[in-house]
Amino acid sequence: MVAALALGTSMSRRLQWVVAALLLWAPPTHAALYYLIVGGLGGEPEYTKRFATEVGELAKAARRTTGSRSRVIVLDGQKATREALRERLHGLAGRLHASDRLAVFLIGHGSYDGENYKFNLPGPDIDGKELGRLLAAVPGRPQLIVDATSASGAILKDWSAKDRIVITATRNGIERNATRFAKYWAEALSSSEADTNKNGRISAKEAFDYASSKVADSYKKEGTLATEHAQLAGDLANRFDVASLKPVVTVASTPELRRLNKEHAALEEQIAQLRLRKDRMPSDQYLSQLQDLLVKLATVQKQIDAASKK
Repeated sequence: MVAALALGTSMSRRLQWVVAALLLWAPPTHAALYYLIVGGLGGEPEYTKRFATEVGELAKAARRTTGSRSRVIVLDGQKATREALRERLHGLAGRLHASDRLAVFLIGHGSYDGENYKFNLPGPDIDGKELGRLLAAVPGRPQLIVDATSASGAILKDWSAKDRIVITATRNGIERNATRFAKYWAEALSSSEADTNKNGRISAKEAFDYASSKVADSYKKEGTLATEHAQLAGDLANRFDVASLKPVVTVASTPELRRLNKEHAALEEQIAQLRLRKDRMPSDQYLSQLQDLLVKLATVQKQIDAASKK
């Protein structure tokens, strides 16, 4: 009985510490944009090289737009496994706030057997239904999902949802040739030609229109029938700015602020991973570790605030 009371008192104190730490640590009041860029299995040297180039161009545009490497997650080559993709999406689910935004770019080959769409990755592929569940668990809204793989049109209906924009390189699962859409989508995110309203930013709709037009033109110039027809679902495409043509100026302009921001992002990731393990841990152990991380996070945030005023 005494031991039980002691444990209860200990957990109560832990809860008080956690609440206090949460009060000290206020999440960002502005919405942040996160990117997840995945380059799937090439299969042949030509495609492996092409996909890597497209991933690199997208990552460059994303980092220019955010001014932050910590909000741009890239999986490419042999590291882009199903398990790694699951881990990154679980991490984003614990890290993002409801007001944040997420842009996901899938580059590579896809397949469709008449029932299931799969994104081809090194090792086991990931099917569209599982990927849809993982994306739905990420709280940030709106979301933009650009699936530039072959046969990607097969998943458009399943992934379409409120506050989500879905773009696929093909109109169905029968268009199975390697697509050209990713090349022109990546190009659009750094192109003043794609910026039709000349505001210095590229919306999802502007990028879609640019890439679709370039794909169609490429087939016309070759005198061949197009084997891909991109689709867009979602009514927020005009309002989702997916890229900025000019680098974002961030407050992290000193070595000290860059170090602190990197430390802050690492602590946020640790908290997200801890929350994923919550159900597999004793309550007192979970609260103890959460308390320690939140206090550290609050301390770093205070240091960032102080350094920003210098």
